[in-house]
Amino acid sequence: MHPGPSRSLSCKSLLAASAAAVLFASVAAEAATEVRVWHSLTGVPAQTFETMVAGFNAEQKNYHVDLKFKGDDKATATAGIAALSLPDGPDLLQVSEVESGDLLAVRNGVKPIFDILPLAKSKDFEFFIPGAVTFMKDERNRLRAFPLEASIPVLLYNQAAYTRAGLPTDAPPATWRDLQKQLISLQDAGKGMKCSYTSSDQAWIHIENIGALHGEAIATKNNGLDGTGATLTFNDLLHVRHIALMTSWVKSQLYVPSGHGEEGDARFASGECGVLTTASGSLGDIAKIARFGIGVAPLPFYEEGARQPVNTLVGGSALWAVEGRTKDVYNGIATFLAYLATPVVAVEWHQKTGSLPWTNAAYLVSERTGYYDRFPGLAAVMKAAATSQGPDARGIRLPNYDKVRAIMDQELDAVWSGEKPPKLGLDDAVRLGDVAMQPAVAAAAPEPKSRAAKVKDAVRKILKKT
Repeated sequence: MHPGPSRSLSCKSLLAASAAAVLFASVAAEAATEVRVWHSLTGVPAQTFETMVAGFNAEQKNYHVDLKFKGDDKATATAGIAALSLPDGPDLLQVSEVESGDLLAVRNGVKPIFDILPLAKSKDFEFFIPGAVTFMKDERNRLRAFPLEASIPVLLYNQAAYTRAGLPTDAPPATWRDLQKQLISLQDAGKGMKCSYTSSDQAWIHIENIGALHGEAIATKNNGLDGTGATLTFNDLLHVRHIALMTSWVKSQLYVPSGHGEEGDARFASGECGVLTTASGSLGDIAKIARFGIGVAPLPFYEEGARQPVNTLVGGSALWAVEGRTKDVYNGIATFLAYLATPVVAVEWHQKTGSLPWTNAAYLVSERTGYYDRFPGLAAVMKAAATSQGPDARGIRLPNYDKVRAIMDQELDAVWSGEKPPKLGLDDAVRLGDVAMQPAVAAAAPEPKSRAAKVKDAVRKILKKT
């Protein structure tokens, strides 16, 4: 036997095979069509989406999704809109409902999803989201974008805190008056809680959705959906009464404001506050941290404002396809979205994040497997979300709405601090918001140069040359 030479030949064979495998992988990677996705997800939604993208890339070799985090909602939308026509810009761009108007204002910027989905020939595109999600749909109720994060406002309550306060854990408050009684009981029970109630996304909850819940628009022209030139109207009796009630709760420390974003989520998850109003899409992050049972209920309503509450707004974000891409890229987008819509993947997203299910199948699987039993009340909230919405719960389409919402927050802060009474705060928010919605005054065009000025310019150029 001659082990030496025999071993040498074996090594050469292995090296050759290895090189061939590397070359094949390289060629395959080059052959895969890249689909660039820009997003603003964080926390559990980001982790879940990254896992899904990795699963898609591993499952097939024809397409490769390149996922890039581009900052918060505003930064992602701004960067994406600026790069729509660039060769290295996004193919799919995550845009929130607040920023969607800026994207749609770009001429030939968006290719509707309803034109792309048929390329995948999938039977899983039976979407769950309510029929009236105007920032994602066109006038014929067709989806223009994929509903990545669709959320509705919900009330979450700490079941352990309710038990300590002698409150039933299966009877959440239906009205704001009911909630007030429960908050007083929580406050009287004390036992380590620093606040009875707080809220995230205060303008979305306490102005926009209070209006939608009671069939009251916050702006003329059907919240701007019926055309341009709308003006704000949320300084009406309904909103003044609600903000006045919240102000009285602030003074009695039943309600402790938590800023403009998602700060309230953290305070509730830590056990600091017993009740929270927030977006349903926050449930995944909160459940990951909380060490107590969480009850879920719809946003409370006013009996005097509505015999039966109208459904609330669906907020969140969507994936928008960019116009002007190749057929291969659109095939890749269709294949990727079909993967997301498969029951297993769609169920994972819904259950891990708390966002509304993408598809009817994801909802039905979650219902039949007992997922909703983990969060008492969640099944009822999901069923309510699936029903048709009232005329003022179809959405909001107002110019510069991010600025309007910032003004709402600013004026609510002034009311909570006692700087302004509720009516004045809302009046000022409407007045300033109306100004913010006006188109920017065009810069005055420079005066045309006189003949004398042109002659002087010509003389200067000649002198410079000499």
